Amino acid sequence: MERFIETIKVLDGQFYNLEAHERRARVTAEAFFGKPLAWEVGRMVIPATMCSGLVKCRVVYDSEVREVSFQPYVMRRIRSLRLVNGDGVDYRYKSTDRSVFARLLEKRGECDDVLIVRDGWVTDTSFTNVVFEDAGGGLYTPETCLLEGTRRQSLLDEGRIQACPIRVEDIRYFRRVFLVNAMIGIEDEISVPVVNIVE
Repeated sequence: MERFIETIKVLDGQFYNLEAHERRARVTAEAFFGKPLAWEVGRMVIPATMCSGLVKCRVVYDSEVREVSFQPYVMRRIRSLRLVNGDGVDYRYKSTDRSVFARLLEKRGECDDVLIVRDGWVTDTSFTNVVFEDAGGGLYTPETCLLEGTRRQSLLDEGRIQACPIRVEDIRYFRRVFLVNAMIGIEDEISVPVVNIVE
């Protein structure tokens, strides 16, 4: 049976954006298993050792929640990205099976991560959505993302970013690209200058 995952930010003992994670998990379970998912994550007691600092809560589920774990989270330093062909990659649902990303990462060479391209359209890195910043400070995320991330969606809902089609040849019109996911916000400044995105 296929299993899925939600990664939830916990900061100083508080869950972040929990409703969005619950909503996505319920939609996924309904789509794959045709039944509602019993989700009690918000009522869980966070271990005392995980109540300070930045912590990743990992929820694994199929037709029901199978595992919930907590671990301290350390931001990865990403300084360069390699464009890789991801034609045919389908990651609309956040599966525990990430073998497709492992295969794409083998092509990164000297770069820290990959920026996946499908049919000429920019999508995501191996572990984040992306937000491009132009010279005027405008923030844009590709409409063609592989996964509709919870952080990406909250930034769209708040009007802080706009979704638009971004082709590989459009990258040069931007200044840098932010990497965002449930654990990483724009304010964390995990970004790569576009000159460090290589083919």
